[in-house]
Amino acid sequence: MPPGDDGPSRQGGRSRRTSAAVTDPSAIPPTAPPGDRLLVAVSEQPGALDLIRAARRMAEALDAPWSAVHIETPRSARYSDAENAALAEALHLAAQLGAQVASLPAESVLDGLERFAADAHATQVVIGKSRRSRWFELRHGSIVDRLVRRAPGLAVHVLPLAAPPRRAHSRRAAARKADLAARWGSRTGYLVAFGLTALVTLLGTEILRTGNISDLGLLYLLPVMVAATRYGLRTGIATGLVCSIAYNFFFIPPTHTLTIDDPRNILTVLVLLGVAVVSSQLAARVRAHALQAQASAAQNGALAGFARLLTGIRTVDELGRVLCAEIGRLLDGNAVLLMPGEEGQARALTRRWSWSPESQAAPPQLETLDLAAANWAFEHDAPAGRGSDTLTASEWLFHPVAAGGAALGVFGLSRSDAREPVRSDRLPLLLSLLDQAALALERIELEARMAELSQARERDRLRHALLSSVSHDLRTPLTTIIGTLAALRSTDAEQERQMAAARGEAERLHRFVANLLDMARIESGALQGKVEPVDLDEAVAEALHAMRALLGRHPVETAVSADAPMVLVDPNLLHQCLTNLIENAAKYGDPQGPITVAAQRRGGGLELTVSDHGPGIPAGAEERIFETFTRIEGSDRKGGTGLGLAIVRGFALAMGLQVSAANRTDGTPGACFTIRFDADHLKEWPL
Repeated sequence: MPPGDDGPSRQGGRSRRTSAAVTDPSAIPPTAPPGDRLLVAVSEQPGALDLIRAARRMAEALDAPWSAVHIETPRSARYSDAENAALAEALHLAAQLGAQVASLPAESVLDGLERFAADAHATQVVIGKSRRSRWFELRHGSIVDRLVRRAPGLAVHVLPLAAPPRRAHSRRAAARKADLAARWGSRTGYLVAFGLTALVTLLGTEILRTGNISDLGLLYLLPVMVAATRYGLRTGIATGLVCSIAYNFFFIPPTHTLTIDDPRNILTVLVLLGVAVVSSQLAARVRAHALQAQASAAQNGALAGFARLLTGIRTVDELGRVLCAEIGRLLDGNAVLLMPGEEGQARALTRRWSWSPESQAAPPQLETLDLAAANWAFEHDAPAGRGSDTLTASEWLFHPVAAGGAALGVFGLSRSDAREPVRSDRLPLLLSLLDQAALALERIELEARMAELSQARERDRLRHALLSSVSHDLRTPLTTIIGTLAALRSTDAEQERQMAAARGEAERLHRFVANLLDMARIESGALQGKVEPVDLDEAVAEALHAMRALLGRHPVETAVSADAPMVLVDPNLLHQCLTNLIENAAKYGDPQGPITVAAQRRGGGLELTVSDHGPGIPAGAEERIFETFTRIEGSDRKGGTGLGLAIVRGFALAMGLQVSAANRTDGTPGACFTIRFDADHLKEWPL
């Protein structure tokens, strides 16, 4: 569509990051957010790139979303290859700079621009003013002036377009000649129209022989309508002139001359000529509308059909094959989709799907330069290759397939005839198809993740059921065994030592079973804590007493601050947390080094710490050690199941507490585990 100067002018651009691409303004939400929205008119004319950059700067200054729209008029079908390339470059640049790229068919630039601005809720319009002669403006008028009159609510910014270089002038002159030839119609059209005129004349002559019929002039409307409908306005008008002359020469007395005796016959010729002109205009307009509607319907049908195909796709491999085949057919070119590999190859484009118009031909090959362009497009989330502003020597144009702000792969197009990979009028279609493909790819990946999560949940459910069943089945006999061993006494020292060892192992197994049950309760969400005030001094003493057999002669130091308030927690869950932390310190700490249990106020809350003098925690494992069945390197020699610390965190979270692990900060080797009580968990007694 024209940049907004006069007549049928247009503008162009290039592309790096695509916000959106639409082919119909109805794709824009009907309720736009408050604030400014900027619209720039894009055409094939030189200087369009500067116009787009200026619009981008204006949009940034206004902090407003912006769109770049090209209006497809009947003249758009007559663009030369150079004009199509310039327009594609302009649209690429607009998409690269973050604009919503749109292409809208309309009868005239003014109608399309006005309609799109209304549908997009635009408040500012930027159009370019090309250098036209005064005679041109007198004949065609100015789009700028007419837009200001027809849309008074729009702020119209007019920027002069740079004059084209000398070579561009010669190319545009050649294009104008071709355009003029196209406007006047093809030789075939004139031959067919004049042939129909001759047939109608012969038919009229035969009819006249059968009787005196005075309405033979109506027969000549047939070739006029056919010519205007099939071959355009000017062919229809020329046919109307020829029909008027033929009617005058063969049927108006005196016949076989161009002289008219009866004034009424003069009126008949004039009416015939006028009807021919009017009907030609109407027929040509209907034909143009029909062609535009057909093109729009074909494009919308392609989008709808592609969307239907995507809904049935469930694997990335199937998506790659369908995407390449469908876009390759629609745009009549070679297509390739490149995607990163699996884990470990996250940024390498190792997966490839391709399609070529020649079904028996080998898949299109990518040279080193082509692969470099593909990798650049993927890494920078921007187009690269031919028709872009990066690595233009490549025969391929690569566009990122992006969703959620990240590139998922790159799609490439090329043509065997060395023409531009994508025509300017097809670029919005390509971008829309790639947007749909990106959404489908994101959906497939989400479905795969959901399937993995479902499998993981099922595994966890089975594990929970197994742990609960085994734990309950073992707990009762273990309690009986421990009670029996505790009741047995022997006067033989060796037997007494063996019974004590058996009782210790039974108690260790009982703790393991209890941990399994606790873990099952945590994972099932069945914890129902009963909050009440708890004295930390007493809680620490009870935990140490419960672990006295495991501690043996292990030195223990307690340092609970005298001003430590009572804490509001579940006493049983806190007891389990303390016993597991003390057991962990006794198991992995130095037997000769003391275990320190301390509580002191800090930052409006209270911190309860359990420290040992062991090897400490490896760097980076401070969070991982709280995961279920996780054991750090070197802990295998100490036994254990990796459940104790996971239970501590689970119980702490159930009470609303925070638990963390770190190495000691006093210069002594060892680990320090901290349970933090915030102000809501403290019970302050009034003085």
